[in-house]
Amino acid sequence: MLICANPFSGSGPNRRQVEGLVEALSARGLEPRLVWDIQQRQATLADPQLAAWCRCVVVAGGDGSIGAVINEMDRAGVLTTAGDGRPAVALATLPMGNENLFAKYFGFTRDTRALSESIGAGRTRRIDLGRAGSQGSDSPGHLFTLMASIGFDAEVVHRMDRWRSTHHGLRRVRRISYLPRVVSSAWGYRCPGLRVQVDGQALTGSHLFVFNLPSYGGGLNIAPPGCREDDGLLDWVMFDRPGVWPLLGYAWSVLRGRHLDRSDVMHGRASRLTVCSQAQAPLKLDGDPAGTVPAEVQIDDRARLKLLIT
Repeated sequence: MLICANPFSGSGPNRRQVEGLVEALSARGLEPRLVWDIQQRQATLADPQLAAWCRCVVVAGGDGSIGAVINEMDRAGVLTTAGDGRPAVALATLPMGNENLFAKYFGFTRDTRALSESIGAGRTRRIDLGRAGSQGSDSPGHLFTLMASIGFDAEVVHRMDRWRSTHHGLRRVRRISYLPRVVSSAWGYRCPGLRVQVDGQALTGSHLFVFNLPSYGGGLNIAPPGCREDDGLLDWVMFDRPGVWPLLGYAWSVLRGRHLDRSDVMHGRASRLTVCSQAQAPLKLDGDPAGTVPAEVQIDDRARLKLLIT
């Protein structure tokens, strides 16, 4: 078992939780290998023989850590399930982030004994992964599990990333840390218009959300009903109007569960979307900044995730 622990969450109760998981796995006769250092994690996941000696990768961290590990596993070729004969390595998580949307959706908790029992049982399922990258680029882009967003939501995350990065290192991010960035983005983000190509249609709007899982921070339900992680499709929602007052109106509609009924909100289901904008619009993947558009957002038909069942 390879345990990839987020070093920025590695103090106090979180460290004791990780150590407890190591003990629980060892007590079951399994062989846990714990990695805290990011460079060591990257080197270990890049091992071409990873699938030969590793039964399961456990991410001890939040949604951003899961995204980073999945992309590193992808580069190592241990996510591929397209019939090329290579084995895939299962993934599990010990949630230690702020939101832990992935963990909540799939039922992962901080109960280390229960997690060790699930790892020992070894039951798995396959789920879809999304991929976003620059259109026409040689780079394969980045995988995501939860969602991609372009517009105001992504601007908040880009501002948060700039705030937390200082010459002293990285600031610790808590939920309350987002509030000043939400306020400054609401008044400072200029909302360059988005142009979206989907299913042969050309659409325009200001804020785009593309979901693989129907999960969003703060318990908000933005994704359309019926969004699934294993149907080979992405569910998208686009809000048309820019500006502070429309944003407040959209937020109120989301809180009431009525946003999909509005005439200035579009939504649908597709396997691929192409997005460009009049100026550089920020892109977010699974809670982390991911550059700017133009971009293609799609279901990856080559790599799927082998997920441990809790």
